[in-house]
Amino acid sequence: MDRKRFEELIRVAGPITPEGLEQYIGDLECSDSKLLPAETLSTVLEDNQVTGELKDRLMDALDAVNACPELVELGGIMARDAVRSLHRCTACEFTQPKPACLEGFAREAFAFLFTQRCVLEGRKALRARGVPEEYDRDIPERMTRKQLRKYRDTGDISFDDYSWDMNFYACGIFLLDRFYFIPYRWEETPEAWRNRTTGRVAALWKGGVRVRQDGQLDGVNGITDSEAFTTVYEDDGERITANPVSPEGHIRAKTVTLKRTEWEKVLGEGDYMIALHIPGGPGYTPERIRNSCLLALDFFGKYYPEYRYAGFWSESWLFDPAIGAILGPERNISRVQRQFYCYPTMEGDDMARLEVLHDAKADYRIFRAKTALERGMFSAWDRGERFHTTGVFLLKEEVPGVGKDPYWKEG
Repeated sequence: MDRKRFEELIRVAGPITPEGLEQYIGDLECSDSKLLPAETLSTVLEDNQVTGELKDRLMDALDAVNACPELVELGGIMARDAVRSLHRCTACEFTQPKPACLEGFAREAFAFLFTQRCVLEGRKALRARGVPEEYDRDIPERMTRKQLRKYRDTGDISFDDYSWDMNFYACGIFLLDRFYFIPYRWEETPEAWRNRTTGRVAALWKGGVRVRQDGQLDGVNGITDSEAFTTVYEDDGERITANPVSPEGHIRAKTVTLKRTEWEKVLGEGDYMIALHIPGGPGYTPERIRNSCLLALDFFGKYYPEYRYAGFWSESWLFDPAIGAILGPERNISRVQRQFYCYPTMEGDDMARLEVLHDAKADYRIFRAKTALERGMFSAWDRGERFHTTGVFLLKEEVPGVGKDPYWKEG
């Protein structure tokens, strides 16, 4: 699609595309007469017990979409690129599209109808790669069920977390044993370096960043430190001098110097990673981490061989070592933390509050602590302490050693 045609479609449909989409769709065309066949939508609704007036409203919304050829064309291209965007590992912040050419309920319903087109495109792309159906069986459907349950109960078709849900609708997320995995491009700091002789891994922070004395980024949780230090990163071609990150997730004030003849860079900006996401439920153990990651390396190596994945990335309140300190070293949350190399982020304790209090802005003092974790967290908040969403990486070479604290034992 050329830029002129893209601009024509946007004039009719409105600004419904993810930012920067036009740079990726030059090779895409869509001559379809419908965004989604009516019989496909009808089957989805019947499978989810959406009947009567609720079904009629969505079927009428689809008719309104299909009556706008510019929206059908743009929607088809958007769906095909949504599938590709996940596997080219570029950040794509999907936002609920609300086409200007539609009105009323049809405008609100377009995002859901678009997700169902994405399911068709996602599965087509998986079959073209030779990915067996078992890997996407019930993946998009679990999000469709959630969305249509809300619609049945409330009549509201809007999404609570559209950007996350799109991973499922575009068939770009895979459940391998216990954990979800998505292709990811490392845009984070720190860098990771491996000693060529010992195999030891060291993480280095970029320069020019203010860090509190507790090793957390200055300003996280709204807390600043008048005695914060500023990180340095100096590379003369032979040596790199920078502030290291401890495996438990703190940036250290004292710099280290690594010789390039002795250290090899194994993780840096732009490298391909596999994002690990944590669904709720039992089995959150190092053993399941290891097994799931081994399966993921095999899966992505087989079906996406064009990428050279350096390892795994994740980010969660569960990785905050302060949580592990509350629970003690033998609890699974603590044991899992020690299998990863942790690093600080600018995300504070909103995620922890959301998971524990079910509201990121809730006041913990109105709750009664029911578990050891809650009692420990409430006591920490009473003392003025705060928790942090923590980032982690696990390089592929360490995956077989998960369960033996591959980074933390190095101190």
